[in-house]
Amino acid sequence: MRNIVLVSVWLYTMLAVIAEVYTSQIVSNSLTAASAIIAFAISQAAAVVIFYMDIKDEPGSLLLMVLIPVMFLAGLLISVVASLG
Repeated sequence: MRNIVLVSVWLYTMLAVIAEVYTSQIVSNSLTAASAIIAFAISQAAAVVIFYMDIKDEPGSLLLMVLIPVMFLAGLLISVVASLG
């Protein structure tokens, strides 16, 4: 069962990379393309952290300690995008 989960996460990662390349080629608006690619990258990172690093089995306090830097990074990305235009 564990191998099936790991293979499915790997398969999702590969499909997301293909979707990122397809998005960069098809979408003409660079801000929309960048937003979609960032969303794919965040979902890939979350899948790797949850399943390969076994974060899903950790206590809630550790999950909170992982979530705080992600929220900080999201705030920084929002402020960078807001300063562009």
